[in-house]
Amino acid sequence: MAAPTGPADAAPDGGGDWRASVAQSFRSEQVRSIAKTLADLEPGATSASKTMLALRFEESIFQAASGLDDYRKTIQKRLKKLQKHYAKQQEAGKGEAKDGDDELTREKERLLEAELREEYGPRLLYIARKGDEAIALYRQSEGGDKSADKLKAHVDNAINWGRMIGLQMPGKQALKQQKRNTMADLQKMREYLDSRADNIRSHILKVVDVHRFLQEQLVQLDDALLNEKVTEVFRGALEAADSDNPQFAAEEMRQLLERVNASVPIPRRNDEGGRVRAAVARLEKVRAGVQALYVYLGLPVADKTMFPGCLEKCHSVVVECLKELEGECRHLIKDIEEKDADGKRVVKLEDAWNKAMHFTEMEEDGEAASMDEEDDDKPAAKRQKTEEAPREKAPLAVKTRHLLAPGRNTFSTLLPALKRKRATLVRNRSLSFVKLEFGAAFEMTIYFRPLLVSIRAMANEADSAAATATLAGEHRWPSLYQGLRPTEGKELSVLGVSGSYESLAPIIAKNLEYASAQATYVLRRCFGETTGKSASSEFEVEILEAGALIKFLQMARSTYMPDWVDEDA
Repeated sequence: MAAPTGPADAAPDGGGDWRASVAQSFRSEQVRSIAKTLADLEPGATSASKTMLALRFEESIFQAASGLDDYRKTIQKRLKKLQKHYAKQQEAGKGEAKDGDDELTREKERLLEAELREEYGPRLLYIARKGDEAIALYRQSEGGDKSADKLKAHVDNAINWGRMIGLQMPGKQALKQQKRNTMADLQKMREYLDSRADNIRSHILKVVDVHRFLQEQLVQLDDALLNEKVTEVFRGALEAADSDNPQFAAEEMRQLLERVNASVPIPRRNDEGGRVRAAVARLEKVRAGVQALYVYLGLPVADKTMFPGCLEKCHSVVVECLKELEGECRHLIKDIEEKDADGKRVVKLEDAWNKAMHFTEMEEDGEAASMDEEDDDKPAAKRQKTEEAPREKAPLAVKTRHLLAPGRNTFSTLLPALKRKRATLVRNRSLSFVKLEFGAAFEMTIYFRPLLVSIRAMANEADSAAATATLAGEHRWPSLYQGLRPTEGKELSVLGVSGSYESLAPIIAKNLEYASAQATYVLRRCFGETTGKSASSEFEVEILEAGALIKFLQMARSTYMPDWVDEDA
């Protein structure tokens, strides 16, 4: 049956699909009629200016009506009421509002509620769906309970706002006998939603879906970059940071985008070579996408307008390629680790931060307790595990209480234990530290007062003046750039990339600083565990702290050298 074009062709009331049978042309005619009536009620108004209001007016009636006749009659009834109330106001002049004005006010309130649902509904629904997940992720982070509680309060507020404007929030029952929202209430709610809805959603999005968060930030950045002053700042910063005199040209940008949009060959079944070629093609797309983002930041504003939406496009391509590569990596990764003459893995400088230390609850290995045992050939006895109530996290220790304190002798059983870990103890009148070397890549120095760890590249002949003297026994504190300074005929090489000292050294130094901070935290956690254990004498405290040191050394060796085996003392 043909769709109705007017009341004569309408489907009968009560039909379950009556809305689907109403032609859009018929509804559009009703909207135009409503807009004309509303415009007639307001001096100086036109039908065009009332079209949006008429659309909402018609939509609310269309959704609530039980049939086409009910829809038509409701429109006519409400329009007549509006005309009647307007005529009464004209007659009364500036007198007090009549009883019928309440219906007109209520109609405006309904329209404003519908407008708020349309404008803020998707954001509030997202907050309701993902809020609990984001709160749980915040709680998992270090010291995140306070942030999680604050976010929960904001999420609860957002859910209440959604229910107040008539949204059906996921997992929440609709409000019963909802209090009428006055125009003042709705205007105040609009102010709240304007200032807070986006902010709450962004806090959830950045932990639940970081890729989408970054994508939305790039869209906002794209608009900001079409500003001459912003472009000048970015271009100046990029040119100052890149010593290779980068060129920001539209033609280069066009070539990069062609590589970003290049197709990836689809490998055949059981075709390992095809898989490798597809992975290389995706890596090339990732490289081109990153380079395109870099070049776009330095383009003049006039050239940027030639590439609308390229930031979002490049981000989407890079994320898609990385996801595909992640799924394929288990099929493609080969055992290509470099081995020494004994078949053991060669430690590299990038391992310092790629495999940064993390504290784990380890079973007592008994090594500290076995330091005073005569028979070193016997395996260290492990403590029997028992089920205990979870204990509170021990506080971080800042310095040792007695171990290797200035003026205190080193007890004899510590030295053989250090030797088994191939660790060197250095002491003078005011300072003690232990040094570990990891192949020819990097060294770790452990200080005790305060408890600190420094991880640096192995020193070379260019480091003679690179360290800074301290007041602690004139010890030379190693520079973050130790071992990175260029020697004749050599370039820096890390993660398969070779480059100049100026370009790579600051990046490596920052990563070594991160690795040192992670190791320092682990060291302080190890020593912090000794504070809760009972000890009746300084010597017993020293034994506990020695055990903490040995535990840390074992964690360091097993982190960076998984096949490590203690040497004979």
